[in-house]
Amino acid sequence: MELYWLISGIALIVLELVVPGAILMFLGGGALTVAFLLWIGALDHWMGAFTTWFVVSLALIIVFRSMVQRFSGGTSDRESTNEDLDAAGTVVTVTETISPQDQGRIRYRGTTWPAICDDHVLEIDAEAKLVRRENLAWVVEPSD
Repeated sequence: MELYWLISGIALIVLELVVPGAILMFLGGGALTVAFLLWIGALDHWMGAFTTWFVVSLALIIVFRSMVQRFSGGTSDRESTNEDLDAAGTVVTVTETISPQDQGRIRYRGTTWPAICDDHVLEIDAEAKLVRRENLAWVVEPSD
């Protein structure tokens, strides 16, 4: 039975080179530990072997995973998740007349949105610039 654990442990560790995530090598380490314990006679039943593999693998993951990830590097990008902030300054097309008294509509990202403009009248097909969003309506200003 220890031969199966040994082969499984080696396969999991080698598979870690193909599948990133720093998990499989700890599962493989647990399998190698079980193979060793079976070989020296400390384990003699399949239930004890699986329990030991689970506990040892979990302990290895908890103790060493963050350390391995810190040294293995990798890339991470931090980008803005506020789409409204990213949209500010985008030039859009007016699809319904917008005036200070009446809400109109603009075309943005393939659909139309309600829009308001506090101090100008924007006619159909005029270009406007997104300023911010108030609830569902975009606040726009004339595009220069």
